[in-house]
Amino acid sequence: MNELNGFLISFFGLILNLFKKFSRFSRILGKQKSQTLTLAIIHYDGRDLQSVLKEFSLELNTADVIVARNFTQADLKTTKRLLKKDVVFLDKNGVLIFKHGNRANFISSFDVHKLRSFEKHGAKIVVSLDKKTAWMISQMFPFYCVVPGEPFQETVITASIPLTRNSDGFYFSKVAYRNQVTIIDLNIEILKDFKVH
Repeated sequence: MNELNGFLISFFGLILNLFKKFSRFSRILGKQKSQTLTLAIIHYDGRDLQSVLKEFSLELNTADVIVARNFTQADLKTTKRLLKKDVVFLDKNGVLIFKHGNRANFISSFDVHKLRSFEKHGAKIVVSLDKKTAWMISQMFPFYCVVPGEPFQETVITASIPLTRNSDGFYFSKVAYRNQVTIIDLNIEILKDFKVH
């Protein structure tokens, strides 16, 4: 009887796993005409990147934009397959070490000329290191702003006040407790309503 219970538990676990993978894969297929950008934020403490990439490979492969902090130049070799996506990778001091694509960009301080340039080139996501700067950017420009935190620190996404649940300008907030990847779907079509013409 114990063998039958064990078999049933492992069988249903396998079915549940396959269902989760199918639903993530169907997200890729459904995105072709969607106005949603899938953002993956890698919460990484600087150790054992290979295991993080392996454990969350499906999430990273389905993401349109990837943001990470605590990367080194050596880590870029490990992430070669991700470097073709829209990515913003920062080192442990918050210095930009790699950026690719137009949909995401990095800014270290509030600079109107740079932000106008990002808007002109089609950026939808701006990565910043300061929560207040990110909030200001989201209230003045049509961007989602990401402030990536390290494990055990808060990661924040800001948006224009009408887009946020509490009308406070903060779209998402999470404290990551270990190396992990957070996936967030962002409606980019709605940003057009906040564009200055």
